[in-house]
Amino acid sequence: MSYNLNNADGVVNVSQQVIEVIAGVAVQETEGIAFTADDSKLQEKQMVKLVKVEDVGGEITISLSVHIKYGMSIIKTAGKVQERIAQDMENMLAFQPKAINVRVIGLLKG
Repeated sequence: MSYNLNNADGVVNVSQQVIEVIAGVAVQETEGIAFTADDSKLQEKQMVKLVKVEDVGGEITISLSVHIKYGMSIIKTAGKVQERIAQDMENMLAFQPKAINVRVIGLLKG
């Protein structure tokens, strides 16, 4: 599936997998947050399955479920990954998603 994203330069057609990979890499590069207890073994195919991209009324919504390192602030850490995803989408695709939903499903051992 692909999406037509409107930006200042016109319309860009972007594959759903590209959006999923950008969001997945943002999670992996944010301290204290991961998809699973051991993300080092997580391959790209598995990672993109953990990121959901939806088109809601012409706007893109990104949803993901993550684990957060024990002892870290859940709100701050989830906020950091939301900011990172939004920043990466803006830098790479020149668009902002309507929403970035982060669901915390577990804690990682310190």
